[in-house]
Amino acid sequence: MSLVGFIEKLQKKPRYIRIQIMWVGAIIGATIIFAFWLWSLTSLLSQSTGAKNNDKVNNGLSEIKKEMPGLWQSLSAGISSVIQTAKEDLDDSSFELKAGQESQATVERLPIE
Repeated sequence: MSLVGFIEKLQKKPRYIRIQIMWVGAIIGATIIFAFWLWSLTSLLSQSTGAKNNDKVNNGLSEIKKEMPGLWQSLSAGISSVIQTAKEDLDDSSFELKAGQESQATVERLPIE
């Protein structure tokens, strides 16, 4: 499948599917960039520091790696909270829109004397 064919197929999908694909792509891209930055940081720090500081840096980086699962859990909890809030806001706004439409429809349906 060519890139153009993939883009055309993606354009035919509903908007909410395209939004989901966009966010998944953005999260994957950011994760790859973060992982590359972390990997290059370790090699940069090991080259720039002396032998004494190298042990301290490696110990600090190993502690960071141990804390990463907790970081991911708190990050996923925050993201799910944002998504839940957005869903509630969308539900509230659609309710207000429906209520406004009903009152307008009632006015239009008044009997003519």
